[in-house]
Amino acid sequence: MVSGNAKPLGLGQESIPASEAGEIDKIVAIHLSVTDPKEKPIVPRGQHMKGHGCVKAKFEVAADLPADLRRGVFAEPRSFDAYIRFSNGKGSDDRQADAHGMAIKLVGVPGAKLLEDEKDATTQDFILFDNPVFFIKNVADYVPFMEDFRNLKSPGFGLGKVASGLKFLFSQNYIWKMLREAGSKKPDSPLRIAYWSTTPYKLGDAAVKYRATPDLAGAPPVRIVDSPDKLRLAAVDHLRDHEARFDFFVQVQTDPVAMPVEDPTVAWTSPFQKVATIRIPAQEFDTPERRMFGENLSYTPWHALPDHRPLGGINRSRKWIYQAISKQRHELNGVPRREPTE
Repeated sequence: MVSGNAKPLGLGQESIPASEAGEIDKIVAIHLSVTDPKEKPIVPRGQHMKGHGCVKAKFEVAADLPADLRRGVFAEPRSFDAYIRFSNGKGSDDRQADAHGMAIKLVGVPGAKLLEDEKDATTQDFILFDNPVFFIKNVADYVPFMEDFRNLKSPGFGLGKVASGLKFLFSQNYIWKMLREAGSKKPDSPLRIAYWSTTPYKLGDAAVKYRATPDLAGAPPVRIVDSPDKLRLAAVDHLRDHEARFDFFVQVQTDPVAMPVEDPTVAWTSPFQKVATIRIPAQEFDTPERRMFGENLSYTPWHALPDHRPLGGINRSRKWIYQAISKQRHELNGVPRREPTE
């Protein structure tokens, strides 16, 4: 791991600015400050609040992987049970443009994990979005964005809120332009779109990004419903009698300059290599019990084996952001934080 920019970075190497820890503290504080403890019956997640469903799945690791990819959960061909949560980025009306998430939690994963207070957990998470790149380069740029986010969440219509709202609508700063692009998607089903990690992760000694692409062979046609819950209804309709499938890929970093670890706004250009198949069997998931189970789950890229350690400043900030807001949410809701087991 390299500190500063004294020398060029090699493949999979990080560069951690001296100011980053303090900037992460500011971001965490803002996240915690905008949570409204009076939101009931449940205080929602700080990010990706609206879920379309938490489904049971199988994550089947391919048998013919090259030696350099056989690390972590991909070390040998096997099938993991999984819980997958599909979500909106920010909006409550599925008919409106938004970003969308696919959070995958494998269970029954042996080995010590990265988070100190969950070393013995048997889970591995992959966090994906329906956009190939993230909208913020680094933690330093994340701080002013979060200050605007706090303004937008504030009550009333003060000057700060109006100014931040105008930035969201019209600013030509790269963050706001990329955020508008990332939030411009209007899918008809969460089971028919591709998702990317946007940020990099270790795979042994290499760095990789992830992608999940739907395999639509044999998929039923989408029955589009004019409803603010159309994505949940589309998933319910699909999984009533049919399975859903995704191919899961890794993209290996081959050039540390053209494919940087520390700037997730840059799309990597190396080929994707399939490492697993995700099978979501036909099931009834839209029940009060499953909704509550999914609501109480915590997903973070740091629920991970060391072979899948998150890389880059945005991921380093996520370690502390996700832990803090998950702990706050569970405490306010009176629910213990607990990872599922087999």
